[in-house]
Amino acid sequence: MNIKLITLTAAVAMTAAMAQERLMTSADLQTSAPASEEATAPAYEPTPAPAPAPAPAPAPRVKPAPAPQPAPAPAEETTATKPALHGIAYNNVGNQAADATVADNLNKPYKMAGSKFVYMEPTSKFSAVSFGEGSTKFLSFELADNLGRTTIGIANKGFGASISYAFGKELVFTESTDAYEQETEDIYTVSAGDIVRARFALPLGGIDLNASMFWLTYQNEVSRSEGYKDADNKNTIDSENDFWDFGATVAVSNDPSAKKMFWNAAVTFTRHEDAFSREATRKSREDGTKTETLDTTGKGANVYIQPSLNVGTAILQGNGARVLLGLNTRIPFVFYDEFDDIRNKRKDSYFTMGVYTQPNIFAEIALGKCWMVYGGADYTWAVFTMEDEEYITDYDDELDIVKNYTTRIRSLTGATRVNLGVRFQYSNFAVEASIENTFYNNPFRGFSDGNNNILANFGGFIYF
Repeated sequence: MNIKLITLTAAVAMTAAMAQERLMTSADLQTSAPASEEATAPAYEPTPAPAPAPAPAPAPRVKPAPAPQPAPAPAEETTATKPALHGIAYNNVGNQAADATVADNLNKPYKMAGSKFVYMEPTSKFSAVSFGEGSTKFLSFELADNLGRTTIGIANKGFGASISYAFGKELVFTESTDAYEQETEDIYTVSAGDIVRARFALPLGGIDLNASMFWLTYQNEVSRSEGYKDADNKNTIDSENDFWDFGATVAVSNDPSAKKMFWNAAVTFTRHEDAFSREATRKSREDGTKTETLDTTGKGANVYIQPSLNVGTAILQGNGARVLLGLNTRIPFVFYDEFDDIRNKRKDSYFTMGVYTQPNIFAEIALGKCWMVYGGADYTWAVFTMEDEEYITDYDDELDIVKNYTTRIRSLTGATRVNLGVRFQYSNFAVEASIENTFYNNPFRGFSDGNNNILANFGGFIYF
């Protein structure tokens, strides 16, 4: 009886255990801890069959810390992370530490690399566009001396170059002939603002190099050739104007590596021509005589050499605002041509030099995500200027020579200039405007005077 009872009890227990094992799924094994031997083993069992292979251990509830990963490469600088590119309304005082303007980057063509934007400024009649993949192409239009000036260029991260041009030339031929005489006239005119300029710039480690060369007609030139011919005589009168500048500039700056102190050093050389000549020739067929006269006027021709140094740094910064202090200094040397007045037996020489410095303050503050207010103040201080003039008068050949010397030395501070501007940017659109201190002195001047506007500068961007 006991043996039957024991046997029956063991069979029931084994049947229950097998049924429970069949009901367990893989999900139960992943989420439930394994049952203990005390809970699954019967109170008594004969020699058990070989146990099945143990189920896989459940997944841990807490994930282990991931293996260390290599630091990601720094993200490439995009338009969104670059300092904002500003219009001409920004930084009217020329502080070296301020953000770049469109004009700044056009003057250093390699800085146009990667730019994609269009800019329009109706107040100064200026526009620019920059585009292209790989190498950046750029183009600008502006008004200068009533002539349209165009700049075209190309840039990448290692080099940039551009050429600017404006043309104002006219040539007129006139001829009048009858049975007795013939008259001819040729007139060649070059308008003020006629220019050809080439620029190139490139970074060289922690500094950059910027150079330009130009030929500019700064005043209207009229050259004329007149001829008169009859049976006996032939007369020609030629007159020529020379009002042009030919020059070059070489500059270096620490823009690529500057952190706190920004500087730019440059040297400019210019040949300034200012002369008018008139020559008359008369030739008689009868006696073969020939007469010539030469008259040259204009004392302004000179050679101009100017070293310069601009520095700027932030003196206050925080809470979305900063104040920049700068000093722009130039030292021009002007060597005027010796002027020979043969008719009056007078010979002049003239030389000037000076040290001019421009202290400036520039401040800006961001107001939220869309607005920025900025302003600047400066004045020009002629620290030291000198004019040295010598002229010699010889009234009686070598018997009566009079020498005259004049030297002037000055130091003068000019009037203070103040301007205030604002920038609004939303998404990829921005507008900027600035006003000068003349607006405060006469706020209605912009309405009553057609040559002046209340807004000194106003322009807008679309960025891509």
